[in-house]
Amino acid sequence: MEVRLRSSVADYEVIAELPSVGGGARYLCRTPDRLELSTATVMVTEVAVDAAGWQALTERLTRYSAVSSDRVMSLIEVGPDLDPIGAGVYLATESAPGGWLSDPVEDLDGPSRVQAVGQVAAGLHALHESGVAHGGITARAVVLTGRGAVLAPPPLDLPVGALTRVGAWRDLVTLDPDLLSGEESSRSSDVWALGATLHIALSDRPLYPGIEKDAAVTAIQRILYTRPEIDPDISPDVADVIRSCLEPDPAARPTTAEELADRLQIPDAP
Repeated sequence: MEVRLRSSVADYEVIAELPSVGGGARYLCRTPDRLELSTATVMVTEVAVDAAGWQALTERLTRYSAVSSDRVMSLIEVGPDLDPIGAGVYLATESAPGGWLSDPVEDLDGPSRVQAVGQVAAGLHALHESGVAHGGITARAVVLTGRGAVLAPPPLDLPVGALTRVGAWRDLVTLDPDLLSGEESSRSSDVWALGATLHIALSDRPLYPGIEKDAAVTAIQRILYTRPEIDPDISPDVADVIRSCLEPDPAARPTTAEELADRLQIPDAP
């Protein structure tokens, strides 16, 4: 089967294909002159949404783009992708020169990983204050830009009722067990996800021992009926923060993502 690499998306000239991060293809592109931006490059992501889903998509992105925080990824525009090999919609955002916490361009030491999660916690708090739960916090949602880590938009092309795309056990352990029991995304489930994301960033040891060998159904059962175990090699102060995020009672977790950012001692947390 022949695969044709794209040379452009709308009027964005493709410079390089970027790693796909839990969804559609991504590209580093030249900024069209019409946008009159100060940056020469942007990131363009294919979003698999058809005409029926256009209104819901734009409403979600409008609410996201209205969040006042420099720890939220900057959106540039969304538009229809008319190329037959496209996904249906494209989303242009600021670029990610440092990659993602899940796939950094350069290796990050432990303190840098903690700082990245703390910075994103500040952005998540601003999102929550606008009345929006993210529902898709993973290491792939931590975008490494020139100004530090920022929060990527929520999942935009999941089918109705879907929680995540499962490619590996890491895609499941950031899910609050309450979500797997039918609860909706909330501040507390996002806090759980941040704690699990921080653990994944600092340790190769799964939060649920043995889950790396499980089929998806068995992995979900393990999450529902066992408790996560924190790697004892993580520093005690950070482990305490992670443990608090993973409390089974949502009321026992940090009340806000801002509190989490403060506990991670991030200077620019609001």
